[in-house]
Amino acid sequence: MDSSHLVKEQPASYGTPAPLEVIAMAQQAVHDFHECFWWWDEKAEIKTREEVRTIVENLRKAGGHRAWWTAQKIHKCL
Repeated sequence: MDSSHLVKEQPASYGTPAPLEVIAMAQQAVHDFHECFWWWDEKAEIKTREEVRTIVENLRKAGGHRAWWTAQKIHKCL
């Protein structure tokens, strides 16, 4: 099977800035699913791809179906 047409996510090193659209989506998810982020300061500024990935992981682990779909949507935009 030829996989050359597949889009691959770029590897990110710590501190790689996330796109503004993705940051906005992640910030909204922290607000909407605050029960998944009891340890996260809701007012903390999200800046990096690593922080966005942490949000995606916690939505998948601690949230329900709605949180999981939100995580997928955010991850797709990374």
